[in-house]
Amino acid sequence: MIFQGIWPIPSGGKISFGDALLISLIAIILVFLVLIIIILVTGGISKGMEKIEAKTQIMPKEENKLLNEDEDAVVASIVATIDYYNETGKNAKLISIEKIDE
Repeated sequence: MIFQGIWPIPSGGKISFGDALLISLIAIILVFLVLIIIILVTGGISKGMEKIEAKTQIMPKEENKLLNEDEDAVVASIVATIDYYNETGKNAKLISIEKIDE
């Protein structure tokens, strides 16, 4: 019998209706407890991810509008940061970019 690990079965091998009902009730409660635990864990993880995303979300600044309008400015900023990294070995953080009159 499958239920021997959960519920002792009499030596005759027959289970009464009350015992079967109790075994079913225990199984249903166990399933719902596992579902509640899964819901709580995923809810906690999603709240943690929202906090992480709020801290790491990059918002475009007004001084970076040039990057949105000019493709050459984007290329120039990428080349400048790569060149800085190649020369110093340190990561670069682009704070602002301006167009200089020629």
